[in-house]
Amino acid sequence: RHDLSLVASYEASKKWTFSTVFVYGSGNAITLPTNYYFVSQNIVPEYSNLNAYRLFAYHRLDLSAVLTPQKQKRKNKRWESSWAFSVYNVYSRQNPYFLYVDTKGDLNEGVDATVKQVSIFPILPSITYNFKF
Repeated sequence: RHDLSLVASYEASKKWTFSTVFVYGSGNAITLPTNYYFVSQNIVPEYSNLNAYRLFAYHRLDLSAVLTPQKQKRKNKRWESSWAFSVYNVYSRQNPYFLYVDTKGDLNEGVDATVKQVSIFPILPSITYNFKF
């Protein structure tokens, strides 16, 4: 598997900082069943060679903006705060988390197998308040 991460950050002013992250990963190697048999009325898979298949590539773009309010001119101010606004997976790509094989069938009709992909974390916005003392 190959992984690539590109990160960029830009401080627009004393108050605002913008950043972006692009993540790419080639697909993980997986082993899938290639054939099915009935043994004692149970569906039994026959597997391909180890890691003979690959998942689709993984990629996403994340964006964030951090607002740091200007510090008040007070004596003994010992804390800072900031607001972070971010969006994970901006273009909501359905990246593969894992695959599973859904099998249906019986002795008379044979086995119908369908490979299904499970994806997690579509576009995910967030707001965070940071407080340091």
